[in-house]
This record gives sequence, structure tokens and C-alpha cells, in this order.
Amino acid sequence: MKKERSLLQKINGLLRQARVPQYLHHFDPKKFTSIQHCKCWLLKEKLRCSWDDFIEDHIMYYGVQKIPEVSTLKKFVKRLPFWLKHLLTALSAGIEPAEYGAIDSTGLSRTNASLHYIKRIDRTEPIKKSLKLSLYTTKRRILAFRLRSDWCGDTKDVPYLTKRSSVMPLITCMDKAYDANWIHEHFREQGLYSIIPVRKGCRRGRYRKEMRDYFDYAQYWERNCGEYNNSSLKRRFGDYVRSNTFRTQHSEVTARIILHNLKVMLILLFHLSRYRYLYIFYLAYLKR
Repeated sequence: MKKERSLLQKINGLLRQARVPQYLHHFDPKKFTSIQHCKCWLLKEKLRCSWDDFIEDHIMYYGVQKIPEVSTLKKFVKRLPFWLKHLLTALSAGIEPAEYGAIDSTGLSRTNASLHYIKRIDRTEPIKKSLKLSLYTTKRRILAFRLRSDWCGDTKDVPYLTKRSSVMPLITCMDKAYDANWIHEHFREQGLYSIIPVRKGCRRGRYRKEMRDYFDYAQYWERNCGEYNNSSLKRRFGDYVRSNTFRTQHSEVTARIILHNLKVMLILLFHLSRYRYLYIFYLAYLKR
């Protein structure tokens, strides 16, 4: 119970830090504020349940007395502006500087059809085309993300991710799918560095030739932070989305990333408090 309260306190602090407006629109009667709607949005995704189950079974667990209707919450999540979602993601990642970062992409299924159902309908391909999720990560934090309904080249998402990241690592590692000379130039213009293994037969590009001749594998292994965050996000929340429209799918993925970053902050605070008490105990032992 104490852990759940600490998570709720983190959510309250995050919404206050983002200065979420009291109301996101000026139409219709306003019974609940946008902050109350955002709390329900994040807590529902944390419990990994439907809106009906969230209201009927879980809402009293957090000590909430009044809650909006199901239809109201669904409409709010669908209308949630993109600037607010990106702002909450950046604030949840924090401003702690990072030396190494990684950019990587993965896929999310739009449905959760069982293997039995797929076998019964004699289908070998996915029922619906998957979503593409690109992440900019460092250690256990997700700095920025981009969700696409249609798959495209990985290199197109790099400027978008670096623009929306509140923290820019000194060195960013990527795989061969991002091998392009203009990506190296994009990071060099900001005073940063990028490490990308070149494809076979590299002959053009100044920075690509440098990667070919002086590639540092010791630094390139720091790219595993991207694989770790991809795996952690899917193991905790699943490799599929429950929503139907793209805007609600984007809100669902945003809530998962925010909760992922808040969990890392809670673990870090736990370890810091633990080391502080050990240090105090050690000083008291020396004084004896």
C-alpha cells in the first residue's frame, strides 16, 4: 500500500511540475479538472485493465472518492494534446545528464488475438499491421519516443527524437539501420558524437569512413540500454496495445513510458535512502 501511495505522489508531483492547465477546453460543463483526468489515465494504464474494471474494482484501492464517467475518460484520452504528452514524458525522464544514449525502434501489435483463434481462421500473417515505436534511451530512462502507424526508414525519426529530448547524451549509439552520413552531421552540429557501424561496401561520407576505419566496439556496446528499455517496456505492459484509434494508442504508449520512468525514479530514491541509512549507521559505529 505504501508503494502505491508513493507512485500516486510521484504522479501528483509530475502533473504539478508540468503545470497542466485546469481545463483543456472551454466547452460543456466542467465537473472534473484535467489533472483528475490525467491521474485516472495513468493509474488505469498502471493496472493494465479496461476502463470498466478500473472504475468498478480498482479505483477505491487508491482512496479516490469521485471519478468521471467511463465515456468522459475515453473522450479525454482521445483528445489529449500531443504537446502535453511529450512534456510529461520529458519531465518524467528528469534532467540528470547522461554520457551514453541509444536510439532503437521496435514494433507493437494492434491486437492480442490468441494463437488458437489465428489457427482457426487459417491465417499466417498478423491480423492488423503493427505500430512502429522509436525510442531515445539512456540507461533505464526513456528520453523521447515517436509512434508511427505506418512503417518507414529508421533514419527519419532521429531529428524528431533529438528535438524532443530534454537530455542529450554525449555519445549516441545506433545500429546499422541508422547508417547515414547526415545523421553524424546532425549530432556533430550540436557538439555531440554518434557511433553507428557502417554497412558493407562503405565508400562515401566523411564520418562513415571514420566509423569504418576507427570503429570503437567498447563504446558501441553501450547500445544495450536501448534493448533493455524495449524489453522492460514490453515485459511490464505487453507487446500490444488495447486501443483502436491512433490517438488513443499514442496516449496508451505515452502512459506506459511515463510509468516506466517513474518506476526508475522510485527505485533510485529507494537505493539512495538505503545508502544514506547505512552511512549514518557506519558513522555511529565509528563513534563507539
